[in-house]
Amino acid sequence: MTSLPAFAIFDLDGTLVDSQEGILRSFRSTLDELGLNPTDERLKSLIGPPLEESFAQLGIAGRDLDGVVERYRDFYAASGVLLCRLYDGVPAMLAGLERRGVRMGVATSKRVDFANQVLGFLGVAHFFETVSGASLDGKLTSKIDIVGEALAHLQPAEPRKVWMVGDREYDVRASSFHGLVPIGVLWGYGSRDELAASGAEILIEDPRELLELEEAFEGGDPVCWVHLLCPTCGVVRGGEHRSDQCEGP
Repeated sequence: MTSLPAFAIFDLDGTLVDSQEGILRSFRSTLDELGLNPTDERLKSLIGPPLEESFAQLGIAGRDLDGVVERYRDFYAASGVLLCRLYDGVPAMLAGLERRGVRMGVATSKRVDFANQVLGFLGVAHFFETVSGASLDGKLTSKIDIVGEALAHLQPAEPRKVWMVGDREYDVRASSFHGLVPIGVLWGYGSRDELAASGAEILIEDPRELLELEEAFEGGDPVCWVHLLCPTCGVVRGGEHRSDQCEGP
């Protein structure tokens, strides 16, 4: 990869948008009704997965999940959805990719109507050709399937000319499933270890670094700000580390 891709698909929460306040408020309101009081750190770790999975991790039984998720969405629609902001550097990054001819989409575990509402509210909806998210009927919730829907709209000729940019392992694994280039962001809700362990090929610390990735690959070595992970051993590659000669950890 020596140039910017033809396509880029972005996760929403934790990647483009800091939506923590509204999500945590909605979690708290829902869980208060159930008599549950997990720590903020525990709740923050649940931002990103499908809601059914997050609530299951909190001990909600399968037969109760649909009702609890619906109650969460009631709270979120009423008082949480617009408690969000774009991360610093995101508007400049999106504008820069658009100028360079990169076609963009969003693939999020957030319900698709909420995702469109957030993007419109924050003034960036026009950058994206497609927005895929959890369906209103509850039939589409898997991140793999949601990314697949975005790809069906964008119709790239080659998967490796598509970046999937996200902050959690679900984004990376969906990217790998579809044969895309998984890029992990370090400003969101996931950790460096989580992203590396799930197979991210590149880690970045600032949205604007996406615009400079093509420079990182000229000559084969990354510049200092980009973390290009060896697919064999998982360490950050440098001038002395050749992936094609790596024998593993």
